[in-house]
Amino acid sequence: MKEYKETQHSIHYKSLSDLSFYSAGYEKCKPSYSYGPKYRNYQLIHFVLSGEGTLHINEQTFNLKQGDAFLIPSGKISYYKASATNPWCYTWISFLGINSQNYIYQMMKKTNDIYIIHNLDITKYKTLIDEIINLQENNVIHYLKANSLLFLILAQLFEDINLSENQMQTKSLANDLKFYFDVNYAEKLILKDIAKKFGIHPNYLTRIFHEKFHLSPKQYIMQLKLKKARSLLITTELSISIIASSLGFDDQLAFSRTFKKEFSISPSMYRKYYAEK
Repeated sequence: MKEYKETQHSIHYKSLSDLSFYSAGYEKCKPSYSYGPKYRNYQLIHFVLSGEGTLHINEQTFNLKQGDAFLIPSGKISYYKASATNPWCYTWISFLGINSQNYIYQMMKKTNDIYIIHNLDITKYKTLIDEIINLQENNVIHYLKANSLLFLILAQLFEDINLSENQMQTKSLANDLKFYFDVNYAEKLILKDIAKKFGIHPNYLTRIFHEKFHLSPKQYIMQLKLKKARSLLITTELSISIIASSLGFDDQLAFSRTFKKEFSISPSMYRKYYAEK
């Protein structure tokens, strides 16, 4: 593994900046090499140079290959693993700052898979990140150079996914709410707190969301939770209590009651039924 991490400036200093470089690196993974689960307080982007691997984030699983980039926003727990037969090689860059989350979330909104950008020309990103990795010293000059290369990488990404300034400024509140739910549905979401975060009244939040998607926010969030629950019951051996807690339910009983009300079958019977098919 190769890595350059800027240590002259504290994380606190960088978090108060508009946008600030944190680290960059390169790794050629061994078969089945894994990293995490890991929580980060900075934004992180990996570019897959070759091979294949899997990303697990926010109770979702993504299979990645050469040409893909995966985005890991701060505050999310992620786990990723190289293929056993065709392990990936990737390069990464991380950053933080007041506007850092806004930038990474705008990119996430432009992708079909939220956390994944497909079909990139990876070579140009590797070239820029290699310049950062080759910096040898931790001083102001290299900090500024790393920052300038970070800005180039983000500008290139914005160009590749056709994210314009007009799109960043012209927002649909209903779509922003949907995106927020898509990213955070596994947590215990309270509409009053979400409305406060968006600077609106809870009743207005419910109304505009329902007008756009013909579901209440609570109904939409529960659909996301139950869809993921069904997937976890079929594809994993996680206990029902762990599935319940990972999706933000108060306890296993509350989860089972909700699941049975929706599908007319208990989670345990649902798992048994599909295991026997």
